[in-house]
Amino acid sequence: MYFMNLLYLFLGALIFTLIALDIIKTTFSSSGGGRITELVSRAVWKTFFSVSGKEGKSKLLEYAGPSILTCTLLTWVLGLWAGLFLLLLSDPDSVINSTTLSSASPLEKLYYAGFTLSTLGVGDYVASNDVWRIITSVTAFSGLAFITASLTYFVQVLSAVGLQSKLSLYINSMGKTPQQILVNSWDGKGFSSFFDNVSDICQMLMQHTVNHHSFPVIHYFHNCQPKLSVAPAVVLLDEAHQLLEQAVSQDVIKSEVKMTMLQTALDSYLEMVKGSFLKNTSPQEAAPIPDIGKMEEKGVPIKNREEVEQTFKQNLKDRRRLLSSLLEMDGWPWKEVYQS
Repeated sequence: MYFMNLLYLFLGALIFTLIALDIIKTTFSSSGGGRITELVSRAVWKTFFSVSGKEGKSKLLEYAGPSILTCTLLTWVLGLWAGLFLLLLSDPDSVINSTTLSSASPLEKLYYAGFTLSTLGVGDYVASNDVWRIITSVTAFSGLAFITASLTYFVQVLSAVGLQSKLSLYINSMGKTPQQILVNSWDGKGFSSFFDNVSDICQMLMQHTVNHHSFPVIHYFHNCQPKLSVAPAVVLLDEAHQLLEQAVSQDVIKSEVKMTMLQTALDSYLEMVKGSFLKNTSPQEAAPIPDIGKMEEKGVPIKNREEVEQTFKQNLKDRRRLLSSLLEMDGWPWKEVYQS
């Protein structure tokens, strides 16, 4: 019996501490979620992704993000509840009935742990001595603090998801394909309208990357409309940037500062995704070679076609493999980027 009480004490303290640290790491840290939160997030996403047939247009995937937040909250609540319950079980007389002064049963201790964490303070059961009164007070304050922190965290997550959709829509409004983005901004001499938008795009993309570090769960908020989904939008932007850099003639005047800004913003995003979410960079679908014929028809000065194709096949091979993995991880094919 003594051994079981020690076991309950150890397990209860361990579970409560691990959950508390996970909540603190997730809600107060700017360097990502706690280990438990990450495991829950990935498990829920994989379940939704598999059931949806790994199809990005599946409406089922839109419920993955909210489900992850719900499951995370339930994990935190149940973990704290279980931890306090096990602590109370370690002492048969830890909780007593406030009227009869008799020791509470395990079920009654479970009830006491629940209303303590929720700070309801019903009062029909009370702690039996000063030690358990202090533990009750500490866990009650913890419950109040963690509930408040969780709600604040969820509001910040939803705000970050809104920026994600705004970024996607902004990029797609410039053109449906990488070639169309450049053709739409070609004025006969340069791409002034494209560069006019680069500052805003870079600002949103960098903020989105920072949000990923603070709230990794936003990566699992999916939109079944390609124009509102961030993965195809980033790939669309990166391909347009590479076409501008590698395919357009060097005689065309380009803003080197804004080209560098865009390259840095894209690289930062891709490095973050690769380090935190992409475990497999060997995609099933190969990236297509972009057709630059339409750009030539619109009068955009183009480098040698064979040279451009070779650059996209060889020089950009690793980068475009990463882009393919990014698309596949979110359930999108390349045809959503290079639409006919």
